[in-house]
Amino acid sequence: MRALVAEQYGPPDLFAIKDLPIPEPGPGQLQVRVRAAAINPGDLLLADGTVRDQVPLDFPHIPGTDFAGTVTRLGPDVEGFEVGDEVFGFGAPPSYAKGVGIASIASGTMAEYAVITVGDYLAERPDALSPEVAAALPSTGMTGLAVVEAGEFEPGEKVLVIGAGGGIGSVVVPLLAGRVEVIATAAGEDEKYVRTLGAGSSIDYLAADVAEESLRRHPGGVDAIVNLALRGEPLIAAARAIRPGGRLLSTTPGTPEQSVFGRDDLSVAVVMGALKVQNHTFRSIAAYLLDGTLPDPISHRYRFADSVRAYRGFAGMRHRGKFVVSMGEGAV
Repeated sequence: MRALVAEQYGPPDLFAIKDLPIPEPGPGQLQVRVRAAAINPGDLLLADGTVRDQVPLDFPHIPGTDFAGTVTRLGPDVEGFEVGDEVFGFGAPPSYAKGVGIASIASGTMAEYAVITVGDYLAERPDALSPEVAAALPSTGMTGLAVVEAGEFEPGEKVLVIGAGGGIGSVVVPLLAGRVEVIATAAGEDEKYVRTLGAGSSIDYLAADVAEESLRRHPGGVDAIVNLALRGEPLIAAARAIRPGGRLLSTTPGTPEQSVFGRDDLSVAVVMGALKVQNHTFRSIAAYLLDGTLPDPISHRYRFADSVRAYRGFAGMRHRGKFVVSMGEGAV
Protein backbone atom coordinates (compact mmCIF):
# COMPACT_ATOMS: atom_id res chain seq x y z
CA MET A 1 0.00 0.00 0.00
CA ARG A 2 1.00 3.64 -0.34
CA ALA A 3 1.52 5.50 2.93
CA LEU A 4 2.85 8.85 4.06
CA VAL A 5 5.93 8.04 6.11
CA ALA A 6 8.37 9.69 8.49
CA GLU A 7 11.66 7.79 8.80
CA GLN A 8 13.01 9.99 11.60
CA TYR A 9 12.00 12.86 13.86
CA GLY A 10 11.73 16.14 12.04
CA PRO A 11 9.47 18.56 10.17
CA PRO A 12 6.97 17.51 7.50
CA ASP A 13 9.54 18.36 4.83
CA LEU A 14 10.99 14.93 5.65
CA PHE A 15 7.73 13.09 5.00
CA ALA A 16 7.52 10.96 1.87
CA ILE A 17 5.01 8.64 0.22
CA LYS A 18 6.33 5.08 0.22
CA ASP A 19 5.15 1.52 -0.28
CA LEU A 20 4.58 -0.46 2.92
CA PRO A 21 2.92 -3.79 3.71
CA ILE A 22 -0.81 -3.61 4.34
CA PRO A 23 -1.34 -3.86 8.13
CA GLU A 24 -3.21 -6.90 9.41
CA PRO A 25 -5.87 -6.52 12.11
CA GLY A 26 -5.18 -8.08 15.48
CA PRO A 27 -7.70 -9.21 18.09
CA GLY A 28 -10.46 -6.64 18.47
CA GLN A 29 -9.34 -4.64 15.43
CA LEU A 30 -10.63 -3.83 11.97
CA GLN A 31 -8.68 -3.32 8.77
CA VAL A 32 -10.01 -0.29 6.92
CA ARG A 33 -9.50 0.94 3.37
CA VAL A 34 -9.02 4.63 4.15
CA ARG A 35 -11.10 7.00 2.04
CA ALA A 36 -10.10 10.26 3.78
CA ALA A 37 -7.90 11.36 6.68
CA ALA A 38 -7.56 14.67 8.52
CA ILE A 39 -4.47 16.52 9.73
CA ASN A 40 -4.17 17.55 13.38
CA PRO A 41 -1.56 19.59 15.31
CA GLY A 42 -0.71 16.47 17.29
CA ASP A 43 0.54 14.81 14.10
CA LEU A 44 3.33 17.39 13.95
CA LEU A 45 4.13 17.27 17.66
CA LEU A 46 4.58 13.51 17.47
CA ALA A 47 6.61 13.56 14.26
CA ASP A 48 8.98 16.41 15.10
CA GLY A 49 9.97 14.89 18.43
CA THR A 50 8.46 17.58 20.65
CA VAL A 51 6.84 14.94 22.86
CA ARG A 52 9.24 12.06 22.21
CA ASP A 53 9.99 11.61 25.93
CA GLN A 54 6.32 11.03 26.66
CA VAL A 55 5.33 9.46 23.34
CA PRO A 56 8.25 7.75 21.58
CA LEU A 57 7.61 6.66 18.01
CA ASP A 58 8.60 3.57 16.12
CA PHE A 59 9.90 4.22 12.61
CA PRO A 60 8.79 4.16 9.90
CA HIS A 61 5.94 6.18 11.35
CA ILE A 62 2.67 6.89 9.52
CA PRO A 63 1.01 10.09 10.79
CA GLY A 64 -2.71 10.57 11.13
CA THR A 65 -5.34 9.66 13.73
CA ASP A 66 -8.67 10.77 12.19
CA PHE A 67 -10.16 8.91 9.24
CA ALA A 68 -13.16 7.60 7.35
CA GLY A 69 -13.10 4.40 5.35
CA THR A 70 -14.51 1.01 4.43
CA VAL A 71 -14.04 -2.12 6.54
CA THR A 72 -12.03 -4.68 4.56
CA ARG A 73 -11.09 -7.30 7.16
CA LEU A 74 -12.14 -8.30 10.67
CA GLY A 75 -9.66 -9.33 13.32
CA PRO A 76 -10.41 -12.07 15.84
CA ASP A 77 -13.13 -11.39 18.41
CA VAL A 78 -14.71 -8.50 16.52
CA GLU A 79 -18.45 -8.09 16.84
CA GLY A 80 -20.85 -5.47 15.53
CA PHE A 81 -19.09 -4.79 12.22
CA GLU A 82 -18.97 -6.50 8.84
CA VAL A 83 -16.75 -6.24 5.79
CA GLY A 84 -18.11 -3.41 3.65
CA ASP A 85 -19.29 -1.22 6.54
CA GLU A 86 -18.54 2.49 6.20
CA VAL A 87 -16.93 3.82 9.38
CA PHE A 88 -15.13 6.84 10.80
CA GLY A 89 -13.17 7.41 13.96
CA PHE A 90 -9.95 8.07 15.84
CA GLY A 91 -6.94 5.89 16.54
CA ALA A 92 -3.61 6.81 18.11
CA PRO A 93 -0.12 5.29 17.83
CA PRO A 94 0.38 2.57 20.48
CA SER A 95 2.81 4.67 22.55
CA TYR A 96 0.37 7.61 22.59
CA ALA A 97 -2.60 5.43 23.46
CA LYS A 98 -0.69 3.78 26.29
CA GLY A 99 0.74 7.05 27.61
CA VAL A 100 -2.57 8.89 27.61
CA GLY A 101 -4.60 5.91 28.72
CA ILE A 102 -7.04 5.39 25.87
CA ALA A 103 -8.13 2.14 24.29
CA SER A 104 -7.91 3.10 20.65
CA ILE A 105 -4.87 2.10 18.62
CA ALA A 106 -4.36 2.69 14.91
CA SER A 107 -1.49 2.02 12.54
CA GLY A 108 -1.53 5.56 11.13
CA THR A 109 -4.40 6.81 8.97
CA MET A 110 -2.51 8.78 6.31
CA ALA A 111 -2.30 5.62 4.23
CA GLU A 112 -4.39 3.51 1.89
CA TYR A 113 -5.08 1.01 4.68
CA ALA A 114 -5.11 1.22 8.47
CA VAL A 115 -6.08 -0.92 11.40
CA ILE A 116 -8.25 0.48 14.19
CA THR A 117 -9.35 -0.86 17.56
CA VAL A 118 -13.08 -1.48 17.85
CA GLY A 119 -14.71 0.52 20.64
CA ASP A 120 -16.10 3.95 21.49
CA TYR A 121 -13.62 5.68 19.15
CA LEU A 122 -15.18 4.07 16.08
CA ALA A 123 -18.64 4.62 14.60
CA GLU A 124 -20.60 3.82 11.48
CA ARG A 125 -20.61 6.69 9.00
CA PRO A 126 -24.10 7.95 8.12
CA ASP A 127 -24.84 7.79 4.39
CA ALA A 128 -25.53 11.53 4.30
CA LEU A 129 -22.07 12.33 5.67
CA SER A 130 -19.27 12.32 3.09
CA PRO A 131 -16.03 10.48 3.95
CA GLU A 132 -14.11 13.76 3.84
CA VAL A 133 -16.38 15.54 6.32
CA ALA A 134 -16.57 12.46 8.54
CA ALA A 135 -12.75 12.30 8.66
CA ALA A 136 -12.65 15.93 9.82
CA LEU A 137 -14.86 15.32 12.85
CA PRO A 138 -13.24 12.92 15.37
CA SER A 139 -10.47 14.87 17.14
CA THR A 140 -12.06 18.30 17.06
CA GLY A 141 -15.52 16.86 17.68
CA MET A 142 -14.64 14.78 20.72
CA THR A 143 -12.63 17.65 22.23
CA GLY A 144 -15.20 20.32 21.50
CA LEU A 145 -18.04 18.24 22.88
CA ALA A 146 -15.99 17.41 25.98
CA VAL A 147 -15.32 21.12 26.61
CA VAL A 148 -18.99 22.02 26.33
CA GLU A 149 -20.03 19.19 28.66
CA ALA A 150 -17.27 19.89 31.20
CA GLY A 151 -18.02 23.61 31.29
CA GLU A 152 -21.56 23.18 32.61
CA PHE A 153 -22.34 26.56 31.08
CA GLU A 154 -25.40 28.41 32.34
CA PRO A 155 -27.69 30.46 30.07
CA GLY A 156 -26.57 34.04 29.75
CA GLU A 157 -22.98 33.52 30.87
CA LYS A 158 -20.19 35.44 29.15
CA VAL A 159 -17.61 33.04 27.70
CA LEU A 160 -14.37 34.13 26.04
CA VAL A 161 -13.25 31.53 23.48
CA ILE A 162 -9.54 31.88 22.67
CA GLY A 163 -8.62 30.29 19.35
CA ALA A 164 -12.20 30.25 18.10
CA GLY A 165 -11.17 30.11 14.44
CA GLY A 166 -9.50 26.70 14.66
CA GLY A 167 -10.94 23.24 14.26
CA ILE A 168 -12.07 22.82 17.89
CA GLY A 169 -13.51 26.33 17.84
CA SER A 170 -15.70 25.34 14.91
CA VAL A 171 -17.36 22.87 17.29
CA VAL A 172 -17.29 24.80 20.57
CA VAL A 173 -18.65 28.12 19.32
CA PRO A 174 -21.75 26.75 17.53
CA LEU A 175 -22.59 24.45 20.47
CA LEU A 176 -22.35 27.37 22.91
CA ALA A 177 -24.05 29.97 20.72
CA GLY A 178 -27.58 30.68 21.82
CA ARG A 179 -26.88 29.32 25.29
CA VAL A 180 -24.22 31.83 26.37
CA GLU A 181 -22.72 35.07 25.10
CA VAL A 182 -19.65 34.04 23.11
CA ILE A 183 -16.75 36.48 22.76
CA ALA A 184 -14.28 35.00 20.30
CA THR A 185 -10.67 35.88 19.62
CA ALA A 186 -9.86 36.08 15.93
CA ALA A 187 -7.47 37.94 13.65
CA GLY A 188 -9.12 40.64 11.59
CA GLU A 189 -9.77 38.53 8.52
CA ASP A 190 -11.32 35.75 10.66
CA GLU A 191 -13.83 37.95 12.51
CA LYS A 192 -16.56 37.33 9.96
CA TYR A 193 -15.92 33.59 10.14
CA VAL A 194 -16.27 33.31 13.93
CA ARG A 195 -19.46 35.33 13.76
CA THR A 196 -20.88 32.86 11.26
CA LEU A 197 -20.09 30.17 13.84
CA GLY A 198 -22.29 32.02 16.33
CA ALA A 199 -19.95 34.34 18.23
CA GLY A 200 -21.75 37.46 19.44
CA SER A 201 -18.57 39.55 19.27
CA SER A 202 -14.87 39.14 18.61
CA ILE A 203 -11.52 40.54 19.71
CA ASP A 204 -8.65 40.90 17.24
CA TYR A 205 -5.79 39.43 19.25
CA LEU A 206 -3.24 40.90 16.83
CA ALA A 207 -4.50 44.43 17.41
CA ALA A 208 -5.34 44.45 21.13
CA ASP A 209 -4.44 42.84 24.44
CA VAL A 210 -7.18 40.24 24.81
CA ALA A 211 -7.57 40.53 28.59
CA GLU A 212 -7.56 44.33 28.58
CA GLU A 213 -10.06 44.56 25.73
CA SER A 214 -12.29 41.94 27.30
CA LEU A 215 -12.30 43.81 30.62
CA ARG A 216 -12.98 47.09 28.85
CA ARG A 217 -16.11 45.58 27.35
CA HIS A 218 -17.03 43.54 30.44
CA PRO A 219 -15.60 45.36 33.49
CA GLY A 220 -16.71 42.65 35.90
CA GLY A 221 -14.90 39.98 33.90
CA VAL A 222 -16.18 37.03 31.88
CA ASP A 223 -17.63 33.98 33.59
CA ALA A 224 -15.32 31.59 31.80
CA ILE A 225 -12.51 31.28 29.29
CA VAL A 226 -12.34 28.37 26.88
CA ASN A 227 -8.70 28.25 25.79
CA LEU A 228 -7.98 26.41 22.57
CA ALA A 229 -4.67 28.04 21.66
CA LEU A 230 -2.54 29.62 24.39
CA ARG A 231 0.08 28.08 26.65
CA GLY A 232 2.19 29.28 29.55
CA GLU A 233 2.57 33.00 30.26
CA PRO A 234 0.18 34.21 27.52
CA LEU A 235 -2.57 32.06 29.03
CA ILE A 236 -1.82 33.31 32.55
CA ALA A 237 -2.09 36.89 31.26
CA ALA A 238 -5.37 36.20 29.46
CA ALA A 239 -6.89 34.72 32.63
CA ARG A 240 -7.01 38.23 34.08
CA ALA A 241 -10.23 38.62 32.10
CA ILE A 242 -12.04 36.02 34.24
CA ARG A 243 -14.31 37.33 37.00
CA PRO A 244 -13.72 36.35 40.64
CA GLY A 245 -14.91 32.79 41.10
CA GLY A 246 -14.85 32.14 37.38
CA ARG A 247 -13.34 29.22 35.53
CA LEU A 248 -10.82 28.35 32.86
CA LEU A 249 -11.17 25.34 30.59
CA SER A 250 -8.12 24.62 28.46
CA THR A 251 -7.34 22.01 25.81
CA THR A 252 -3.68 22.86 25.21
CA PRO A 253 -0.68 20.84 26.40
CA GLY A 254 1.34 22.69 29.00
CA THR A 255 -1.59 24.46 30.63
CA PRO A 256 -0.31 25.72 34.03
CA GLU A 257 -1.67 24.30 37.24
CA GLN A 258 -4.20 26.33 39.18
CA SER A 259 -1.60 27.52 41.71
CA VAL A 260 0.48 29.18 38.98
CA PHE A 261 -2.30 31.66 38.22
CA GLY A 262 -2.02 33.12 41.75
CA ARG A 263 -5.79 33.09 42.26
CA ASP A 264 -7.45 30.83 44.78
CA ASP A 265 -10.85 31.76 43.38
CA LEU A 266 -10.10 30.49 39.88
CA SER A 267 -11.18 27.02 38.76
CA VAL A 268 -8.81 25.51 36.17
CA ALA A 269 -9.67 22.37 34.20
CA VAL A 270 -7.62 20.74 31.44
CA VAL A 271 -9.94 18.97 29.02
CA MET A 272 -8.55 16.09 26.95
CA GLY A 273 -11.25 15.01 24.57
CA ALA A 274 -9.63 11.62 23.98
CA LEU A 275 -10.26 10.73 27.62
CA LYS A 276 -13.91 11.78 27.55
CA VAL A 277 -15.17 9.73 24.61
CA GLN A 278 -18.36 7.76 25.22
CA ASN A 279 -20.22 5.36 22.97
CA HIS A 280 -22.46 8.19 21.74
CA THR A 281 -19.76 10.82 21.12
CA PHE A 282 -19.07 10.39 17.41
CA ARG A 283 -22.70 9.70 16.59
CA SER A 284 -23.66 12.92 18.39
CA ILE A 285 -21.09 14.97 16.50
CA ALA A 286 -22.27 13.52 13.18
CA ALA A 287 -25.87 14.36 14.10
CA TYR A 288 -24.94 17.95 14.94
CA LEU A 289 -23.29 18.28 11.54
CA LEU A 290 -26.22 16.76 9.67
CA ASP A 291 -28.86 18.89 11.41
CA GLY A 292 -26.95 22.09 10.65
CA THR A 293 -25.83 22.90 14.20
CA LEU A 294 -22.21 22.51 13.10
CA PRO A 295 -20.81 23.87 9.82
CA ASP A 296 -18.77 21.94 7.29
CA PRO A 297 -15.38 22.03 9.08
CA ILE A 298 -13.14 21.60 6.03
CA SER A 299 -11.07 24.56 4.90
CA HIS A 300 -8.46 22.80 2.73
CA ARG A 301 -8.79 19.63 0.64
CA TYR A 302 -5.92 17.67 -0.87
CA ARG A 303 -5.33 14.51 -2.87
CA PHE A 304 -3.19 11.86 -1.22
CA ALA A 305 -0.47 12.49 -3.82
CA ASP A 306 -0.22 16.01 -2.34
CA SER A 307 -0.19 14.93 1.31
CA VAL A 308 3.35 16.18 1.93
CA ARG A 309 2.30 19.59 0.62
CA ALA A 310 -0.78 19.41 2.84
CA TYR A 311 1.33 18.92 5.97
CA ARG A 312 3.76 21.64 4.93
CA GLY A 313 0.87 24.04 4.45
CA PHE A 314 -0.67 23.08 7.76
CA ALA A 315 2.62 23.61 9.59
CA GLY A 316 3.44 26.86 7.86
CA MET A 317 0.34 28.96 8.28
CA ARG A 318 -2.19 30.19 10.78
CA HIS A 319 -5.35 28.53 9.59
CA ARG A 320 -9.00 28.00 10.27
CA GLY A 321 -10.97 24.80 9.94
CA LYS A 322 -9.64 21.38 8.97
CA PHE A 323 -7.15 20.10 6.39
CA VAL A 324 -8.41 16.83 4.86
CA VAL A 325 -6.61 14.45 2.52
CA SER A 326 -8.73 12.35 0.20
CA MET A 327 -7.58 9.00 -1.14
CA GLY A 328 -9.94 9.45 -4.09
CA GLU A 329 -10.05 11.96 -6.91
CA GLY A 330 -12.46 14.44 -5.35
CA ALA A 331 -9.88 16.70 -3.73
CA VAL A 332 -8.40 19.83 -5.22
